[in-house]
Amino acid sequence: MKTDSATDLVAARLAKAIRDYVPRHPTKFQKLMPMKGSIEELRSKGVSYAAIAGILRDINVPVASDTVFRFCHEVLREPKARHRRKRKPSTLRVRKQPDKPSPTPPVLSPGGSSQKPDRWTQVNGPRIADPNTI
Repeated sequence: MKTDSATDLVAARLAKAIRDYVPRHPTKFQKLMPMKGSIEELRSKGVSYAAIAGILRDINVPVASDTVFRFCHEVLREPKARHRRKRKPSTLRVRKQPDKPSPTPPVLSPGGSSQKPDRWTQVNGPRIADPNTI
């Protein structure tokens, strides 16, 4: 019956190890842990990560702004905000030749095909070299 008591002993040690486990933070975070409250206060006032890194460098704590960013999100549990830039609506631009009057729309010939519009009034698109002008 030694196996039952040995199993109980191992299970008790495992349970104690689980209770006493404290996750370790990376080395750079260990340097920032004593200043956790100050960093949290600065962030609540809206101070940027780069500014906080500069303040910490001034007091001889060498740290990068991305480390401060990771510290704030992983240790202080700041929510990651998603700021998306608004795209400008696409507009068609027509390039006009300054010397000529405004262009007229293409005229349909009797065969039903339209004439080629002037190259200065065409809508901008990918620039493709014209082999006739090279």
